[in-house]
Amino acid sequence: MHDQKCLFQKLEGTLAEKLCIKELLKEQVIIYVQKTKEFIQKEMIISFNALIIDNQYIELSKCQFEERVSKPKNNEGINVIIIKSTAGKEYLITSNSQQCLRIKIYLKKFCVNKNYSGKYRLQEQKNCLPLSQSYKKNNQYFSTIKFEKKQLEENEELQMFHNQLTIMHAFQQIPNVIRVCEDAQRYYILGENMKLQSLESLLLNGFEFKEVPIVSIIFMILQTIQKFQAKTIYHGNINLQNIYVNINSPTLQIASLFPKYKEHNIKNIEKDIYNVGKLLYQITFYTQRGEIPQDINLNLIQSLMDQWSQPNSQRTQYRFLYRVSQLNLLNQLLSPGITVEVALIHQWFVNIKQNLKIEPKQLMSKAFLTTIMEEQEFHMTSSQILDHRVTITQQSYQEYEPDEELYPIRCQLINTTQMIPSKKKHDDAKISLFRSKTFTSSTIKRDSLHEITKQSTFK
Repeated sequence: MHDQKCLFQKLEGTLAEKLCIKELLKEQVIIYVQKTKEFIQKEMIISFNALIIDNQYIELSKCQFEERVSKPKNNEGINVIIIKSTAGKEYLITSNSQQCLRIKIYLKKFCVNKNYSGKYRLQEQKNCLPLSQSYKKNNQYFSTIKFEKKQLEENEELQMFHNQLTIMHAFQQIPNVIRVCEDAQRYYILGENMKLQSLESLLLNGFEFKEVPIVSIIFMILQTIQKFQAKTIYHGNINLQNIYVNINSPTLQIASLFPKYKEHNIKNIEKDIYNVGKLLYQITFYTQRGEIPQDINLNLIQSLMDQWSQPNSQRTQYRFLYRVSQLNLLNQLLSPGITVEVALIHQWFVNIKQNLKIEPKQLMSKAFLTTIMEEQEFHMTSSQILDHRVTITQQSYQEYEPDEELYPIRCQLINTTQMIPSKKKHDDAKISLFRSKTFTSSTIKRDSLHEITKQSTFK
C-alpha cells in the first residue's frame, strides 16, 4: 500500500474524509501489500465513492474492478477482486462468495463501467438532461449526465468531476447515482429516471412562476447550501443553468447539479449565498421580452422597496415580483454578511408559512422510524395554488424524537398584502421557526402542480 503502483492515498484533509459520514459496508478482507509482498488481513470500509483501509482510501470513481475465482481440486475456491486504474492495481481476497458479492454491489455503483456503448443508448432530449436507454428487454431508462473527456484533460477539471461524483453520492442528490460508465469520448453518470429541466430553460420557455414555487425553490437551494456548509465544503456553481426541476414528478424536486468543489480553495459558502441572490434576482426581474438580466442593480431593489413602502403603491412591470419581503431577501443575499441560517428564517418564507394551524396527529410507531424520509414534504394541489392554500407535513428522521408528535399543518389564506419587513417580524419568525421545526427541508406536491405546469410546454 505504499509504493508508486499503490492506489491508496491519505484520507486526512480530503473531500472523502469530510463526507465519510456513513459506513456502507465493513468487512474483514485479505489484502496484498505490494511493498512487502505480503498478504495481511485488514478491516475494510466502503463509504461514498471511497474504499478505506488504515486511514488511507481509494477514490473508486477513478477505478475499474474485476473478479477472479480460483478453484483448487477440493473445489473450495477463493474470490479475488482486482481494483485497477492506470496508476496501478490493488487486490482484495474474500473469504467466501457471499462476502465477494456484498463488496461487488458497491463497487458496481462507485467504480467505472467501461462498456457503456455495449449496454446503453443515449437519447437526447431538448431542454432536459438526456436519457440513456438500456438494451435490456425491459427498456429501462436512466437520467444521464454526460461529460466530454476532452474537457477534463486538465488534472484540476478531472478532479472536480470526481469530487462531483463523491458529493452526489454523499448527499444522495437527485438523480441518485446508479452507475458511472465511460466510452472512448465521454463519462456518463447514470441516475434514476426523471425528466429534468433547468430554471433557465423554464424561464425562456414561458413558464409562469407562481410565488409559492419560487419561495420553495429558493428555500430548498438554501438548504442544500446549509448541508454543504455543515461538511465545510461549498457548491461553487449555483446558477440558473445548474438548478434543475423534475417536471415529471408528483412532488416539486430540484437538483443542484455540477458542483465545482476544489480542495484547499479560498471559495466558501458566502459565494454560494450570493449566487442564490443573483439567481433570484434574474427570476424576479425577468422581462416580458424574454431577457434574463446579467447585471445586478442594487439601486433598483432599493427604489422598489421605497416605492412599496408608500401607501397605495402600484404594482411594477415585473411579473415575478410579488411583495416587498422578496425584495428585502434579495437585498440581503446580494450584500455581504448574511448567513444561510439567517436567510432560511427570512420574512418572505414566513409570509408563506404564516397563519398555519397545527393539529396534533397520532404518535408514530417506533417500528416505522426507519421509513421516515429526511426530506420534509411541502404538499400543494392545483386548487390550493389557485386559492393560495398550502399543506405542509413534516418527515424528518434527523430531528424526530420517539415521543414527539408529527404535525400535519393546514394553511389558511395567505396574506397577499404588501408587507414591509421589520426587525420584530424577523425576530418573532426566528423563534417560531425554531420551535415548530416545520421548515427543515421541502418538496412541493405536484399532482396538483398541473395548474402551474400546464402554462408551459415541455418538449
